[in-house]
Amino acid sequence: MEINAKGVFLGCKYAITQMLKQDLLPGLTDRGWIINTASVQSIVAYHNTPAYTASKGAVAQLTKQVALDYAPHRIHCNAISPGFLRTVMTQNLQNDPASLAEIEKAHPFGGMGRTEDVAKAAVFLASDDASWITGVNLPVDGGYTIV
Repeated sequence: MEINAKGVFLGCKYAITQMLKQDLLPGLTDRGWIINTASVQSIVAYHNTPAYTASKGAVAQLTKQVALDYAPHRIHCNAISPGFLRTVMTQNLQNDPASLAEIEKAHPFGGMGRTEDVAKAAVFLASDDASWITGVNLPVDGGYTIV
């Protein structure tokens, strides 16, 4: 909770403080974009991860609240919810053939994702292409949450 929920809360707090101080440049209508990292576990539960699921659920709801409160100031706030990625954090699943097979079967696109997949979504949400988007919790999960 300290890192996943409170850390995101403080990141939003200090980013908003800075963004509110900034004057809009001529021709610009937006003050800035905040992109929080939630998880597919902010959308669906997973075995034996109650604290993680609760903390990422808090990130998803905080994102919506910040988006609502600061939309009048043209500050965007969205979250990305990565699915199972091939990282050190999922090494235990990758090293267990039964768990890995179960995770891979649960993804319509098959297999675990790459960090690059999430980075591309973040770049989009931080761009002018997302100028009409705020308060979204975007799953980047290879279809895991639709199964």
